[in-house]
Amino acid sequence: MPRIEHFAIYADDTTALADFYVALLGMRVVKKGAGDPPGYFLADGHGCAIELIGRPAGAAVNQRWVCHLAFWSDDMPALEARVQALGLAIEADTRVDDAAMRTFFFNDPAGNRCQIVWRREPLGA
Repeated sequence: MPRIEHFAIYADDTTALADFYVALLGMRVVKKGAGDPPGYFLADGHGCAIELIGRPAGAAVNQRWVCHLAFWSDDMPALEARVQALGLAIEADTRVDDAAMRTFFFNDPAGNRCQIVWRREPLGA
């Protein structure tokens, strides 16, 4: 059964927000991106994470990458077939299929963005 892997949110100051979640909730930084501002994955130790995506000053929210639910799956082909059987369109340009990660995005029936993901190294591993 797929499980929630992460939820993605924007932050103007990703470093400060990462520090907040680490201090308040004891989350740990498991990945830090090289961007400006940098992106972060913070893990809770129970298999779920928050992805912090940097929003450059003055930039509008780009809903394409933020505010999505990501579900972990060990059986990507089966889950992809189930998504398609429901008549939901998979965003071809978001597909990744390599040794480190497999993923794709789609919108649920209410229009919410969802991501299906498999990683060789789970977040927080």
